[in-house]
Amino acid sequence: MVGAIHHRARLNRAIRGFFEERDFVEVETPYVVPAAGTDPYIDPVEVRPARGAVAYLHTSPEFAMKEILVDGLPRIYQLCHVWRDGEHTPLHNSEFTLLEWYRALAGYHDIMDDVEALVRALLPAEVEVRVAGYEGVVDLSRPFRRITMQQAWIEACGIDPIASASDHAALCRAAGVERWERWDELFFDLMLERAEPWLKAQGAVFVTEWPTELAVLARRCAHDARVAERFELYVGGIELGNGFGELTDPVEQRARFQADNRERAALGKPPQPIPERFLAALERGLPASAGVALGVDRLLMLATGARTIGDVLA
Repeated sequence: MVGAIHHRARLNRAIRGFFEERDFVEVETPYVVPAAGTDPYIDPVEVRPARGAVAYLHTSPEFAMKEILVDGLPRIYQLCHVWRDGEHTPLHNSEFTLLEWYRALAGYHDIMDDVEALVRALLPAEVEVRVAGYEGVVDLSRPFRRITMQQAWIEACGIDPIASASDHAALCRAAGVERWERWDELFFDLMLERAEPWLKAQGAVFVTEWPTELAVLARRCAHDARVAERFELYVGGIELGNGFGELTDPVEQRARFQADNRERAALGKPPQPIPERFLAALERGLPASAGVALGVDRLLMLATGARTIGDVLA
């Protein structure tokens, strides 16, 4: 454990050095927020900061950081703890450390360039992966592959998830399953059962252009409105980062939050407060921007060869 603490301290110093060299400003935003987000598959931790008041521990500093972009700081980053209720697996802990950064007047391909450079700066050229049902060595010295979600699924299992999004029965037939589920639930089941085993053998790979329904805060792609400017980075099958070309339209953003709450109701979950302060910031004008959240604890797992996230937590 002492070794992991020292390694985390060195990693944090290296992260800050990386961003200072690139003229980013480190920011701090509140951990306790009135609205933590509406994602149907992320549940915030409720707290009561004052008698009768209800608030939440943030699941990401995203809303507050975008407000700072609106207020005029174009390159910002933050290292912070975040909380997500009920997340406990070898790769998940309900409290974990997130590195998040944003660039105004940049696209999500620019952020992927940042991520690739950062991962190479923080990790050795070869890393040993010993979790998520995979044991092997990933070569980080080669350019990270970039592939769309549609291409990845077709290569992995011969299924086109984008074309099937509007036809649930077609996706079931293509997947060879009989059970009738919601499209998003079937998508995540297939992602776990079919796509992720394939990703484990791809080394370091960016999966881009996710279905718009699964990218509530991301811009739609100009060439295909069915997909959005979202990417995830996988290293040996471990998801390290989740990034977007940011949605800047407050009207569309509100509609997506409302759709999320309808999805939560369908899943039997309580609705989450709409982040009104964030929407007000969008109305003032968020410049074209892109950003990403990177799991620091998972970076430490790769750096140390740890088998579980608990091995790198104090």
